Amino acid sequence: MKLLPATSFFFLLLSIIFIACESRKEINKEISSDLVVLKKRAYQKSIAKEYDSAIFYAKKLLKISTERNDEKFTQVAYDRLSRTYVKLEIYDSAIYYGHKILQLSIDKDQNSTIKKAYDKLSRYHGFDNNYDSAIYYGRKLYDLANKSDDTLGLAKASYKLGHYRKEIDSFKLSYDSFVESKKLFLKINDSVKVAEVLLRIAEVEKASGNYGSSQSSSIEGLQYLVHADEVKLRSKFYYTIAVAAKEQGNLKIAEKRVNEALDLAKDSIAFKKIGKNRVINYRNTKANIFKEKGELDRAINIYESLLKNDFGKLIERDEARINANLAHTLFLKDGFNKRSDSLLKFSLSYYKKGNPTREMISTNMKLAELNSKRDKQKATYYIEEVEKYAKILNNKKSLYEAQQLKIRLFPNYKNIERYLSLEREVNREDKAIETEIANAKFDVEEEENKTIKADNERIKAENKANKFYNFILWLSLILIIIIVLVFIIYNKIKRQHKIEKVKTVHVTEARISSKVHDELANDLYKLISQLETTDPEKEVILDKLDLIYNQARDISKQIQRINTSKEFPSELNNLFRSYRSEDVNVLLKRYDIDIWNGISSHVKATIYRVLQELLTNMKKHSNATLVVVSIEKLNKQLFIQYIDNGKGFSEEISKNGLQNAENRIHAIQGKLTFDTELHKGCKFSINVPV
Repeated sequence: MKLLPATSFFFLLLSIIFIACESRKEINKEISSDLVVLKKRAYQKSIAKEYDSAIFYAKKLLKISTERNDEKFTQVAYDRLSRTYVKLEIYDSAIYYGHKILQLSIDKDQNSTIKKAYDKLSRYHGFDNNYDSAIYYGRKLYDLANKSDDTLGLAKASYKLGHYRKEIDSFKLSYDSFVESKKLFLKINDSVKVAEVLLRIAEVEKASGNYGSSQSSSIEGLQYLVHADEVKLRSKFYYTIAVAAKEQGNLKIAEKRVNEALDLAKDSIAFKKIGKNRVINYRNTKANIFKEKGELDRAINIYESLLKNDFGKLIERDEARINANLAHTLFLKDGFNKRSDSLLKFSLSYYKKGNPTREMISTNMKLAELNSKRDKQKATYYIEEVEKYAKILNNKKSLYEAQQLKIRLFPNYKNIERYLSLEREVNREDKAIETEIANAKFDVEEEENKTIKADNERIKAENKANKFYNFILWLSLILIIIIVLVFIIYNKIKRQHKIEKVKTVHVTEARISSKVHDELANDLYKLISQLETTDPEKEVILDKLDLIYNQARDISKQIQRINTSKEFPSELNNLFRSYRSEDVNVLLKRYDIDIWNGISSHVKATIYRVLQELLTNMKKHSNATLVVVSIEKLNKQLFIQYIDNGKGFSEEISKNGLQNAENRIHAIQGKLTFDTELHKGCKFSINVPV
């Protein structure tokens, strides 16, 4: 009971801590909730193009998240502010908040966010035409991707660097960057990205005056577009070919290709994919082609239709460009006119809002040309403007064109000398750029050819190795089949031989059994019976016992082991000698004991048994008094002939009595033939391959 107050106090303390934690969670939830609301509102206002409101909510989000040290929402606020300022084309502010994102990411050591920050800063500087800074952050992005061995990141960074280097007319470096990007995208098998890179390469070649190469690269890029839904990229290629052909003076091809680009946009879905602004650009280029062809009214009709908002309200940049083109076309048609002057001044006022651009130079040049015959002072002013901006952009070609117009206004020695000097510089620069690109292209093609050659050699070596491997495989397979067949045939022959051997053994056993029973046993039985019933003379008993002994010896000889070694000729002579008697003469003729050299034991034993069987049959059945055996070997064939002068036998008897001998000869691949008639003796011929 004394522990109760302490226990109660402990549970009370736990309850207070739990309630405090839950309250804290609710507070944090409420805090996070109001930040989420601000984030959503900033986003929604940006989507609705209410950019001032979007900035208001984003800054409020930034203020509260900074006060609460909430780095996550602080970064979200920076990102929303940078994106919104880009849409407003207030690039200084966009870049400022991009740097804030970068600094926060570096502090937190977040590589993925650092990568995104470099990408933003590179793009934003590019939008602001600050290409040196754009390239700087592009390099940072490239180095980061290279450090992490990120092939896709390297490909994208190279693409970005190629784009910005082209904008500062660093065509060789731009070309090299795009070529590297192409290789990397090929490595990861991204054919659409390869096509996009080839489009950029074509644009670099066009900008550097390599119009033929530009068209070739565009055609190569089209080959990578295997899917029909890639209408946007396909239309860009047609457009690039059209512009390059126009610059070459091939207006027929230029018109054909720009029409192909526009035909792709006829379908409403395709139009949406290609984009309204791009279609406007294609139409503007088509009008430019008509202007070059001298079909001024057709060109004016297209410009007018575009300005009348056939595709909806134009963005200021497109409106300025189309107004300038229309003004120049009206000037070519009617000479100086107030509308041309007004349109060009309108376009110039737009371009002066930003940094110096090629369009600003072009518009001043058109104004100088417009006033060249009417007001030399104004024309001179605009020429000086061209020269000022051309020097800023290091554009010698525009300086050359301005000097060309200046000569028409003031054809003095100083202007002509300056014109000729600029002409040489421009030609030298054009040739240098053209040579750089040509050499770069040659190096790339040579490297690709080396790669292709190496690949071909590798493929050839692999094919050769595969052929050899296939040959070995087939040879092994054939050998295996042959071995299997030989094994099967061998087993079959072996089994057959075994069967024949068993049959022969059975026949021999049967014959021996028959002899023992019919001859030896009967004679022995008769002698025993005679001894039991009579008292024969000693000489008679001995003769009969001698006969029984000889019969037993003959049977023993038929089953005894045959010596087939070097002693075989003697063994054979002993066989013939054993069948000689006072009544029968056995002769051996044309016989050389060396003929048995090289003949297998199996063949020797078989021939011995067959001759033994013939001699036994002779002794038993034929009553012959003369037997002649000849043995010869000619051309790897063994020829044996047996002749006796006995009583002979019928063919039917021969089939039954000599079956065993025939089986033996057939088993060694030989042949046995005979010729016999009753009372005219027997003749056997044996032919065996050895």
